[in-house]
This record gives sequence, structure tokens and C-alpha cells, in this order.
Amino acid sequence: MDTAVNRDLFLEKLNALNEQTIVFIFLQKIFSEVVSAKIECNTPLDYRRLKRFDVLKINDKEKLIAPLKPGETNIQYYVTNEELYSILHETHTRIGHGGRIRMLKELQAKYKNITYEVVMLYLNLCKQCQMKYSAPKKGIVVKPMVSSELNSRCQVDLIDLQSNRDGEYKFIMVYQHHLTKFVRQRPLKTKRAEEVVHNVLSIFLTFGAPAILQSDNGREFSNQVISQICAMCKDVEIVHGKPRHSQTQGSVERANQNIQNMLTAWMNDNDRNKYM
Repeated sequence: MDTAVNRDLFLEKLNALNEQTIVFIFLQKIFSEVVSAKIECNTPLDYRRLKRFDVLKINDKEKLIAPLKPGETNIQYYVTNEELYSILHETHTRIGHGGRIRMLKELQAKYKNITYEVVMLYLNLCKQCQMKYSAPKKGIVVKPMVSSELNSRCQVDLIDLQSNRDGEYKFIMVYQHHLTKFVRQRPLKTKRAEEVVHNVLSIFLTFGAPAILQSDNGREFSNQVISQICAMCKDVEIVHGKPRHSQTQGSVERANQNIQNMLTAWMNDNDRNKYM
């Protein structure tokens, strides 16, 4: 399966970033200068190199790193031009095609010379990310709901995955605690009332029933579903969001979108049609 970012295209555009490319291409020359300076430090260049760089031997291979200050344990490596693409690709895939903030946080914790510009170049070439960002935006939360106690309000919704089904499973039910934003997910074969109610009640048995259960006005929460839940949990108040108005469902809507994007990207990256 093709990768989300074409390696040759990425390196071609990287070379256009002249000031960035120098950092990666000349690392081998810098590495040699640092090794020599550690043996004999005489010139101003030697001192500058040792102030900024060090060499660490790992499994019989020497790597260029940032010098550690007293008490520091986190090693930051310098990435060469040959390593750059595979590191970006591995990191981006591992975090489920996360955005620039998470990508930079992951990379800069381990690597010294991967810059914002290089990360943005990679992300702008990622087909999966471009598909995600081109999707229609959901409504924005304009008046947040405030919860002060666990289980005071929970939200539930369904993600339609019929285009990426896993055998008989076509939907994912997302149940979120409003206060903690803790999310539970359950795969569903259908949107029939019996199956929805069974999974909602199994979560109630684990975490307790909420005082308020928020849902949208979709068919998956029809009168039959509501009546069954109310019959078994008489203290639960069912609250509907307004039709075609997602403000009251903002948190769970964002969770739905993130889950769907990450799951679809993972299935595509791994060439799989199963999420169970």
C-alpha cells in the first residue's frame, strides 16, 4: 500500500528550504569535526562544536546528540537527511495522524534539529491529513455546559462506519463523561433499539447511571430506546440536542470526529479492514 506522503516529493520540497536543508545535509561533516574536537580541542571552531554537539555510542554506532547538562537524562539526537523522512513517517503514523502540535511535541522530545517548518512540510503532503482537514466543520460550542460531579451528565452518540465496516460491525457507540471527558466505545452491528440499550446499560452497570443522558435526535435514539432506558433507570433524565444544531453535543461530536479520523487512518496505513 502507498504511504500517505511520497518520499521523493518530500525530499524535493525539503531541498527548497535552503536554510533547513543545510542542517540535515552537513551533519556528517559536523560529526567528523566533533569527533576530532573531542580528541584535541584547539581552535575556536572546536570549542563551538563541543558547545553545541556531542557524540554518543549506541550499539557500536556513534550518533550526534545535543550535549547533556548536569542532571539531564533526556537525550536529543540530530537527524541526518537520510533519516528524516522515515522518522517523520513513523512518528506521524504512530500518533494516528495527529496535528502539528502533537507531532512537534513527540519529535522535539527526542530530536534536536527537526523544526516547525519541516513538520509542516510533511503534514501538508500527507494525503490522509488533507482529507481530514477538507471535511465539513462541525458547529462550534458557544455556551459550554458545566458539570461539577461525576455522572451528573454524560453524552452518547453513534459513529457510522458502514463504509469501513469490520465484518458485521458497522457502527461505534461513543459514551463520554462530560466532567472528565473519559470516553467508552462499543462496536455495534446495527442501530436497533435493543442493541443500543444493551450497550448503554452495560456501561451504566460499570460506572453507574448518569443524572442526565445527552443525545442527539437521530433515529438511533428513538422513542423506543428512550422508553426502554427510562423504564430500567427511572432517575435518568434524557436530554436531546436541537435538530441540526451540534452546540450541545460539541464535546462528543469532536470525540467522534477524532476517533473516526484516527481509526480510518490506522486502517488505511496498515491496509486492514478490521478495527476489532
